[in-house]
Amino acid sequence: MGRLKTPLLLQRGYPKSDRLGRIKKLDLSNLQLQTKDLDLKLLNRMKQLKELDLSDNLLEKVPEGLDLPCLQVLKCSNNQLEDVTPLQQFTALEEVDFEDNLYLTVNDNYKISSLLPNIRKINGKETASLMNHVKILNRELTSRVTAYWEKNYKDQPGSRAQARDIHKEFVKSAVKDVRYGPESLSDFTQWKVKMIAQQLVASKLTRKGASSEEVSPSEEVSPSEEVSPSEEVSREDDLSPETPGTPRTLATPAGASNPEYMESMELRPMHFLQCHSKGNSPEDFSTQLWACAFEPTWNDSPGLPGGPSQTVATCGGEAVCIIDCQTGLVLHRYKVPGEEFFTVAWTCLTLVTQDGRKKRSSVLAAAGRRGVVSLIHVRAGFCYGDIRAHRKPIAMACFSPSQETHLFTASYNKRIILWDIGLPDCNYHFRPSQLLTLDTSATPLRLCPVPSCPDHYLLAGCEDGCFAWDIRMEESQKRRDFEMVFLFPQGPEQAHKRVDGLGFVSEDIVASKGCTPGSICLWSWSQSLARRGDKQHVTAIILAELQWSSTELSYLTLSTCPEKAFVFCGDEEGSVWMYNVSRYLEQQQPSKAKVAPTKILRWPDLSARGQKMHKTLINTAVADPTFTYLVALTDTNIIAIWKKL
Repeated sequence: MGRLKTPLLLQRGYPKSDRLGRIKKLDLSNLQLQTKDLDLKLLNRMKQLKELDLSDNLLEKVPEGLDLPCLQVLKCSNNQLEDVTPLQQFTALEEVDFEDNLYLTVNDNYKISSLLPNIRKINGKETASLMNHVKILNRELTSRVTAYWEKNYKDQPGSRAQARDIHKEFVKSAVKDVRYGPESLSDFTQWKVKMIAQQLVASKLTRKGASSEEVSPSEEVSPSEEVSPSEEVSREDDLSPETPGTPRTLATPAGASNPEYMESMELRPMHFLQCHSKGNSPEDFSTQLWACAFEPTWNDSPGLPGGPSQTVATCGGEAVCIIDCQTGLVLHRYKVPGEEFFTVAWTCLTLVTQDGRKKRSSVLAAAGRRGVVSLIHVRAGFCYGDIRAHRKPIAMACFSPSQETHLFTASYNKRIILWDIGLPDCNYHFRPSQLLTLDTSATPLRLCPVPSCPDHYLLAGCEDGCFAWDIRMEESQKRRDFEMVFLFPQGPEQAHKRVDGLGFVSEDIVASKGCTPGSICLWSWSQSLARRGDKQHVTAIILAELQWSSTELSYLTLSTCPEKAFVFCGDEEGSVWMYNVSRYLEQQQPSKAKVAPTKILRWPDLSARGQKMHKTLINTAVADPTFTYLVALTDTNIIAIWKKL
């Protein structure tokens, strides 16, 4: 795009004027702008600007030095932002939208609420409850930091030279030792503890005659000085990459409310691995792990699954790992520098060997931030090709259960594409082709071909609801909008809401998460469809609600085990909630009471290098089809593997 010029600002500003100082709204979206293209001198002339739209660009950061005293609304979604602290310069800001910035998380929502007292909406949501939570956290953290000072540093000498050393040591120690709240908010709490500690020391030193220049406001919030998890946590050598860890004791799990459907539910912790570390570093507890999938075993008939599997593929950071759950050995590790893998999916292809024989072989598709699908021949141990599927990151990929070469990819560009990946020849040459493009109104998060009609319908959980598309290939139109949107009857204000967990428990029963806080819905595909008529909006016929964590965190993905009629979902405390839902699969009438979990598997008592490994957020938990092994992936670079006894 190049640097901004006055004619463009006047053209895109409102109301129309020949002076920048009179413009109140400015739309700079979809211009491929980078941070260096923002001319601060020009923008700072717009003293009356109230609304600025920078969405759908390539901004790495919001530059410091923007003097926009009247700015109330800032839109910067779909960029490449990594830090929200520069937004504190907009003191009048009331609404901000930074969705679809890959490296921003729920921690950044908390930072914004802490930095901007006038903020009313973040990413389209009211902030009242969030602001209240921030106040509670701030009060508790302030109390703990103060107590930490009184206990360890109160009587330290106070000369100016010694005071500087006290300041540095106390701030560093406080960030390391003062903890409160769930592990999923550790980035925010560490950042907040640092600010509180610096302010506390500054006030103490000022009372003792120390120069007020020792702690400046810019030093208090400088993101470059934040302590990373790798500086705080260590671990034992037996947790080295590609080596199984040794857990301590497993906490006693909660009981079940449906004992008549209880079965042997003892699970033994097998391995705790750290095989996705950056540079194989034993100090890496910050790489987030996103998805895992068990390798299917196959009968002689194509497309039909066979017996149990103990091989699982996991992805996170720059790596995809293939792990033997029984031994804990990492069989293969595929790495792409600069990539961040979000999804993996298995298929089994009929390959032709050099001597002309046909052989069934497992192929793994892996994709992520680069928008590229990597096809890995697992037994051969290498990636035989890439498909440049999307221009934006790929959130989810899955193969058709009926067509072994058909792969669905869902991207942040709000599209789902159906690919035929083709069959590689003996030299691994292949020719992929694009079959369908399905348009979405928001980012698709989960994909599920409907088991009873996998060549007719695709179901998807998206940022703004649950949708279904007609995917029949005999239809001539190759680009399609959704055919149905499913409404969950919790009131009109929640009719369209993020569905971040989705899976079929049987050919008919769907488990979905996101529409009702603190619960997972079981609903009937066939009953919902039967009441559709010719309407596009379809009310989901809910049969039961499964009681789950009351957390407000999103993107904690559920999984299903149809062969055993189980649903699994992790939470923000490191627990895995497990539900045996067999009694609801033939149910026609909704259950009135929420269904308690059959078992809650607590995060085990782990230690590394003499320190406790604190509870962690479980991004996903998946069982193999026979429910022999359960694998949980965390946001702290730990893979946990249990075996059912």
